[in-house]
Amino acid sequence: MSSQRTVSSFKIMGTLATLCIPGEVDDRITSSVYSELRSLERRLTVNGSEEVRASSQVDAINKAAGDKAVVLDEDVYSLVRSAVLASQKYKNSFNAFMGPVVKAWGIGFDNARVPSNEEIKKLLSLTNPFSVELNDSDRSVKLKSPGMQLDLGAIAKGFSADCAGEIYRQNGINQGLIDLGGNVLAMGGSEISDDRYWTVGIQSPFHTRGTILGHVKIRDASAVTSGIYERVFEIDGKQYHHMLDPNTGYPFETNLASVTIIAEHSITADLWATIAQRNGLNEGYRVVEEASGVEAILVTRDCKVLATSGIKDKFTLVSSEFQEIAGL
Repeated sequence: MSSQRTVSSFKIMGTLATLCIPGEVDDRITSSVYSELRSLERRLTVNGSEEVRASSQVDAINKAAGDKAVVLDEDVYSLVRSAVLASQKYKNSFNAFMGPVVKAWGIGFDNARVPSNEEIKKLLSLTNPFSVELNDSDRSVKLKSPGMQLDLGAIAKGFSADCAGEIYRQNGINQGLIDLGGNVLAMGGSEISDDRYWTVGIQSPFHTRGTILGHVKIRDASAVTSGIYERVFEIDGKQYHHMLDPNTGYPFETNLASVTIIAEHSITADLWATIAQRNGLNEGYRVVEEASGVEAILVTRDCKVLATSGIKDKFTLVSSEFQEIAGL
C-alpha cells in the first residue's frame, strides 16, 4: 500500500496549518484551499491594525454597532448566524459577544491587564447575545447597542477547517487530514492504517507543544483540543487564563486543564470544547454525554483523564504522568 502523501504547511490565523492528503494533489487545489483560508482570516479578524482589519466584515459589524446593519458574504453570514444562535442557547458557557471584555483583559497580547470590577460590570452590559438583529433575506447583521463587539475567535478555526474540507471534497478528494493548530479534521479514513482510522495525538496541557498524553482514533470526524494553558498571563503572583466566564467577566474557575472534543464538524467541536471546559469535569462530562454527536476527553489539573462513553474505546493513554479514570 502506497504511503505517498502531499503535505503543505503555512502560518495562518495565528497558528501553523498543515494539510496532509494521500497521493498527489494538483497544486491548484492546494492553492484554492490556502486562498480560502486566507480570505476567511481577512474577513473574520478583529485584531491588528486598521489596515489589517480593513477587509474584516466582523470588524465592520462592530464599527456599525448601534447604528446600522451590515450585509455579509454568504459564508461569513452562516458563521455569524451560528455564533449568535449558539450564544443564545449556551449563554452561560459560550458567548461570541464577549469582545469588549476580552479586549479589556488583553490576555495573549502585550497590553494584558486585570480590569477593575466596575469596568468589567460596565462592559458585561454590552454582551447580551439577544441584542442583535439577523436578517436571513439579505444576510445582514446589526448589533443593537453602541460598543457591542462580535468576536468569532472561539469557532473561526473550526469553521475554516470545515470549509477547507469542503473544497477538497468538491474536487473529488475525500481522504486527508487538515490541522489548523489543534483543530484537526479527518476526512475519510487513513490509507496506511489497517483499521482505516486516523490517529490524532492529544496535547498535554502541562508540556511544550508536541508532547502528547495520548491519542484518539477518528474517521470522518474532527478532534479539537482547547485548554486554559493556551494563553495565560501572571500578575502579582496570580495567573489568569484567557477563557472568560460570560456571567462574571473573569476567567472561569474550572478543575479542567484541557478538553478534546470529537464531532463530525470542526465548528461543532470548537463550540463544545468551550462549553465543556466552562462546566468542569463532572458537569462537562454530563453535558457531553447527553449531547448528540459529541464526545470528549477531559483532562483535569491534577492529571486525571476521563473519556466519554462513545469514544473511550478509541482513546489510548500513553503518558505515565496521567491517570485514566472510569465514567462518573
